[in-house]
Amino acid sequence: MKKNYLLLLPFTITVLQAQNSQLYYSGKFLTPKDKTQNFLKIHNKNSGIYELTDEEGFAIIAAKPYDTLVWNQGKNTHVISTYELRELKVILESQTGNKNVENIYSKTYDSLVSKEIKDDFSIEKTKTCLSKRSHSYFDQIRRLKQRNDSVYIVKRLNRKTLLFNGSFTTSLDIKNRNAIPGTQSKYVQGRSENGSLVWKGPETNEMFSFGPDISTLGFNGLPYEYDQNGKLIPWVDGLQRAQKYDNNIFKTTVGYNNQLNVNAFIKDGYNEKIRLSLNLGQQKNQMYFIDQFDIANSFKAKLNTELSGYSINLAFNYEEDKATNTNRIGLFNKAYQNSLLTPVSFSNEQHTFLNNGFQRSYSKYADNPSFLFEQESKYSYQNRERWFSLNIIKDWDHLKLNISQSYESNNIWNFDQYKPSAYGFSNGVLNERTQNSSSYHSNILGSYTLGDYNFKNIFSLNFILNDKKSDVYNSFINQKYLYQRTSQDHIFNYNMDIRDYDFEAGLNLGNSFYISNTSLKNSYWLPKANFYVKFNNIFDWYNYSFKVLGSYTQLSSEPEITRSYASYATTLLNAQNYNQYFPVQEVESFKGLSNINTREWKVGTRFNFGYNVSLEGEYFNRKNINDIFPVFENNQLKLKNIADHTYSGYEFSFTYDRLRLGYDIFTTHKVSFFKYKDIVDRISPGYQNLAVSGFKDIYKTLTEGQVLGAVMGSYFERNADRQLIIDESGFPKKAEGMKIIADPTPDFVMKFTHSFAYKNFSLDINWEWKKGGQLWNGTQAVLDYYGRSSESGEDRNIKNYVFQGVQANGTGNQIPVDFYDPNLNVQENRWSRYGYLGVAENYIQKADYIRISNISLSSSFPINYGKQNLKLTFYVNNLMLWQASKGADPNQNFYDMDNGRGLDFFNLPSFKTFGCIVSLKF
Repeated sequence: MKKNYLLLLPFTITVLQAQNSQLYYSGKFLTPKDKTQNFLKIHNKNSGIYELTDEEGFAIIAAKPYDTLVWNQGKNTHVISTYELRELKVILESQTGNKNVENIYSKTYDSLVSKEIKDDFSIEKTKTCLSKRSHSYFDQIRRLKQRNDSVYIVKRLNRKTLLFNGSFTTSLDIKNRNAIPGTQSKYVQGRSENGSLVWKGPETNEMFSFGPDISTLGFNGLPYEYDQNGKLIPWVDGLQRAQKYDNNIFKTTVGYNNQLNVNAFIKDGYNEKIRLSLNLGQQKNQMYFIDQFDIANSFKAKLNTELSGYSINLAFNYEEDKATNTNRIGLFNKAYQNSLLTPVSFSNEQHTFLNNGFQRSYSKYADNPSFLFEQESKYSYQNRERWFSLNIIKDWDHLKLNISQSYESNNIWNFDQYKPSAYGFSNGVLNERTQNSSSYHSNILGSYTLGDYNFKNIFSLNFILNDKKSDVYNSFINQKYLYQRTSQDHIFNYNMDIRDYDFEAGLNLGNSFYISNTSLKNSYWLPKANFYVKFNNIFDWYNYSFKVLGSYTQLSSEPEITRSYASYATTLLNAQNYNQYFPVQEVESFKGLSNINTREWKVGTRFNFGYNVSLEGEYFNRKNINDIFPVFENNQLKLKNIADHTYSGYEFSFTYDRLRLGYDIFTTHKVSFFKYKDIVDRISPGYQNLAVSGFKDIYKTLTEGQVLGAVMGSYFERNADRQLIIDESGFPKKAEGMKIIADPTPDFVMKFTHSFAYKNFSLDINWEWKKGGQLWNGTQAVLDYYGRSSESGEDRNIKNYVFQGVQANGTGNQIPVDFYDPNLNVQENRWSRYGYLGVAENYIQKADYIRISNISLSSSFPINYGKQNLKLTFYVNNLMLWQASKGADPNQNFYDMDNGRGLDFFNLPSFKTFGCIVSLKF
């Protein structure tokens, strides 16, 4: 309905008093091409009222300060400020043109009362003129230039300006470790002898902590190079009491990050002609170990300009990263393991070396963490990365061409070393590993557009060329590995978008080729299809919409040639031989492999309930065919196409956006629910139960019909009724062989996001809940074996305990046992009798957790009338972690491997971070 607000003028005076308390917003609503949008519905999100624009795109709507206006089905929003509101009378008067009464002009009268005045200097009488090349706007004249005797040229003012802006951001963070497994601090290094508990010093190379209570011992005060206080003997009056040593290697550390960004650009009027951006950064990441840190420096430059209708973008990045040590050889895990296993009666901090130059540790079968971190040079890791790119874009009316070229080089240097007397490498070992990689990337994209906003069709062709080279050298085996791959992607795409009032739809169809010199067979049929259908304002409810979407995609891929698979060497070792882990073997070749073919389809929906509430869900199914895994064959590390597996699941999310709690308080909440499974469908002959990661005697496996990465380990023997079989000594019987004992896949994961805004303050809280899933706690198993766990300390005096189960003849068990009988060998007690890892099934624990991932409080402070801005942010990460397992964070990985989730063998703990960020925009 057309609204003529000018007709309201006769009634304005009579209703003026009633309007004094009501304010209005007025304005014209234009399209992105500056065309008026007539009869457009403008909705006040806060009050619920709406108005239509007139034929000139003008509308008046009742509003209050900070109300939100939306239009175009919510795609456009505007928050009203105080100064934009006026009374209705003022708005209507501004729309009414004012005109003064002019004198009546009569040419006849003027001719009778006036006489002609001659002006010889009038511009009409001049003999000169302006050139056609002169600037037309005389208020922008810079100078007047005489071309010849009769022609002048008017030059305009120079509208080009040079501007600068940028930002500086600095942050400070404080780190402290999260939960670690509990250890006992009561019983010292030693074991039982002739029925008595005896302390056995480091010179005996005793590994067990099944000795006497430390409160019954004292120092003899005599010189002893393993302890400055002397040896331990039974305490009597006059002796110094034995001391409990704390061998914690974690510290509270402080790191920082500084970033400076400067932009210089030239503008011609309102158009930006050229922009140069420079970014300088420096970061120090202080680990929670003793004197372990890394420093990263970066320099980034970008140049954007337009030249003869071409948009040209240049970029150059240089990054350098240096670290005291990395965890490539499991150094951090090894130091952490030895700190937990060190008996309470031994101090690692007193000295690092003995008089003979060897390391000082509580046993020659163990290491002092300080000794492991001892090194001659400051840094044992360096990484230098350089990246250069050129992007050129040309846009005609319907045709667009985009050409992108980039080159990247990366140099990584590792110096891995264990000095003489290290456990597992008594003579010492070192390896200098260098990896030099380069990559050339070319992308040419051409697209042609037909139609307009309501019905648009885009046809595109894309050609991608990648050429990558990498060489790896390990000095320990004096071997160099050379890898090279040239691949091409040819992609055709068709996109269609339809918009018609309350209906929208989109379709994307395409096909691609993948050609590679390392692939056994190229792929020429990789189709894809995507669609969506959206219904707006359903049931005539404003901004109530329903969207359905789906996709089907086929892809071919190959493993990245710069990735190292050397860590797979752990699968050659039993867990007890962890000390021999020193990865130096790389993959022999990336050639002769079939592509990893992926077929994925998705279907989902989205509901919008007004402006605030939305609900969406998605189901996905991704089948990976001929997936590639590492194997050791003939003492060589190779890649093989081994398995097909299907990753499927669904995700739902609920969002309540900008819920108003008060005049200036808004809040947003989002909840997401995620559930998935990854099932192995097929295994190539000969590779059933292949280890994916872990050790030889406990690992994650590929087993047909099971989840990818199910845990394989030892287990207790049971009868047909699942009752434990008890052996003749009264303890549960360990079965022969191994089987699947755990599934790391969670039942579901829920994530929660809460945001609160009050004026220029904002508070964000993110937390998550993971339900279900299992992990193997090998850390607990080894601590139990050596008597260092808190459980072995609390329960070792339990006597006459009867395990529930049946004996081999089927009768119920009635044999009482002592968990630790001093009259028996130490390795016959409750925790040591089954060997180094015990029975793996006994250490399967739930992986549930609740974690407050992040809390941040931010505030912005305008400076100099808003031309500059200062923003402060205080944050804390991993503030709270509740977990069902007794060990490190369940999200931590085995030896920091990507596929190591579900195995905890002295996994490094996660850490809390408290920090502050200060950002200044200028």
